[in-house]
Amino acid sequence: MGPLKSYPLHFVFFILILCSCNELSEYDNERIQEALSDSLVTSSTTWNLNMEIMEDGFRKLSLKSSKAVTIRYDDEKRTQLSGPVQIQVFEADTLSTEVFADSALYIPKEAEFELFENVKVFSRNGKQLFADHLLWNRNGDKVTTPGYVLIITETDSIAATGFEGTTTLTEYTLKKVTGKTQFN
Repeated sequence: MGPLKSYPLHFVFFILILCSCNELSEYDNERIQEALSDSLVTSSTTWNLNMEIMEDGFRKLSLKSSKAVTIRYDDEKRTQLSGPVQIQVFEADTLSTEVFADSALYIPKEAEFELFENVKVFSRNGKQLFADHLLWNRNGDKVTTPGYVLIITETDSIAATGFEGTTTLTEYTLKKVTGKTQFN
């Protein structure tokens, strides 16, 4: 039998193979999707991030970072910001507070920024805060740190271990306080 005469035989064999292949059942497709989504982790990297967040037509927040890496898994999403990191907080489109740090972690689900190393907060009222670590919850406008913090105002400087307050530094509570103040 020559090569041309075996051609119809190969064709029939090929058709039989195709007919024997069935589509996966819906159950099988669901199991495959479940297995894939269990191990599905996505990430994206952005260089020279410059982002503005608007609410009700007003600028609420401005964020700058040299690098942002967003990692998603399951229902969790986290963005690691590499510095320098700069955050400007606005009230009715007016700058109220500026925050600087070497790096930060943003957790959107909690609306929280966790700031690390060389954290500096400058408020519109002239108060300044310096710390190595700061946790800022945007929804509650609450800023906390269990560690060392230094607050400088026009008349005094206060050092403490432990801080809880607002981003504008108008209200705060300090623990284990040391420092100097001037009375007139």
